[in-house]
Amino acid sequence: MEAMQAQTVDVVKRMKEITLVMETPENVLEEQGVTSAEIDDMLDELQEHVESIDMANDLHTIGGLGPLLEHLKHSSAGIRAKAAEVIMAIVQNNPKSQQLVMEANGLGPLLTNLTSDPDVTARTKALGAISSLIRDNKTGVAAFRLANGHGALRDALSSDNVRFQRLSKFLWDGGSVYDAWFSCASNQVILSSCLM
Repeated sequence: MEAMQAQTVDVVKRMKEITLVMETPENVLEEQGVTSAEIDDMLDELQEHVESIDMANDLHTIGGLGPLLEHLKHSSAGIRAKAAEVIMAIVQNNPKSQQLVMEANGLGPLLTNLTSDPDVTARTKALGAISSLIRDNKTGVAAFRLANGHGALRDALSSDNVRFQRLSKFLWDGGSVYDAWFSCASNQVILSSCLM
């Protein structure tokens, strides 16, 4: 029994450890020899943990949501993309986490990455996170409209990247009925396949 307990990971404890790393300024991590690849691996692990709705909601409770949102501004495009992917996992079909991300002003940096990130992967992941954040979320839809999210989608349609265009088109085709479109299960499957 002790051997099994020794091999069991305390997920909340591990999420707290990851949060401590995320709270550490980027330049301090660099001085300590922490690479972008190591941060990416850490965010991969965090994503695995927050795919459980309970763990996704616990991330805010342990203070990890704010630092994760800050990683949307990281100097590494790969880290910005991975942070958006983790946020997408947190808010997907999770009204409580959608509300927490909205209250933490998470839509703003996601929209910034969607509209102006020079890396198309970071832009695509931000778009995926936005779609999960506003799905069945009237507050999110209203904030998306107020922030000219529709204009951002229109601009995204002119991208040279076909995958990014396709994902943007799926969202664009929702027109003014974003809530109805996002609650359609078949469209969720299509959206997930676009992000792979």
